[in-house]
Amino acid sequence: MTNYEKWLGAGLGWVVTGNPLGGLLGYLAGSVTENQNDSNDSSKTVTDFEVNLIILASYLIKIDRKVSLVEISFTNRFMNTHFDEKLADKRAQILQHCLQKEYDLNVVCEQLRMYTKHNTRIQVVQFLFDLAISDGELSDRENFFIFKIAGYLNINDVDFKRIKSGLSQYIFAETGSYYEIIGVTKQADIAEIRTAYRKLVLKYHPDRNVHLSETEKKKLSFKLQQVKEAYERIKQEKKLL
Repeated sequence: MTNYEKWLGAGLGWVVTGNPLGGLLGYLAGSVTENQNDSNDSSKTVTDFEVNLIILASYLIKIDRKVSLVEISFTNRFMNTHFDEKLADKRAQILQHCLQKEYDLNVVCEQLRMYTKHNTRIQVVQFLFDLAISDGELSDRENFFIFKIAGYLNINDVDFKRIKSGLSQYIFAETGSYYEIIGVTKQADIAEIRTAYRKLVLKYHPDRNVHLSETEKKKLSFKLQQVKEAYERIKQEKKLL
């Protein structure tokens, strides 16, 4: 997972007034709190910042029209790591609620844009990427959703590409070096690398795999993305761009 700076403090004591969603989120967090029997936690509340993050996560989890238990587990684990662990049950209930409801993402992003610093918003996008690949693949729907949210949060193309680059490093750290992904050694010349790359592109191309199931196509799409990213990194390393 990405190493996050101490940005979670952005949500502590974050009070939004005069904002319709602020009232809605306050009601949502409050309604969950009322169902808790632990008197020791009765004075503790989930901040609007946390709820905004949970809403974004819930949309991403649902984006492929299925709910992944792996992604739910990742979200809960992430929130418990970066926020008050004593509120774990409350946040888990809010996540379950949000998975069954729809909220205005424009308003969610407007709050984040208005009340957080640019670096915090960058790490929100990093969180969404980490969540998307927690189940081992980044789908086109997930990628487009994160791209759209980054735009709403005023993340420019340079920063978005840098975040995406960090994602690539994570993927490669899990699967091996750039050269291993292409299937060549580091000593291979560019002609050999290019030939191996083109063969893999043809192998994983959707037009060559129309007979496969949607799940298998998604896995091949993820592999194709890895191959393309690895090839670009090798070209940069060999100064061929």
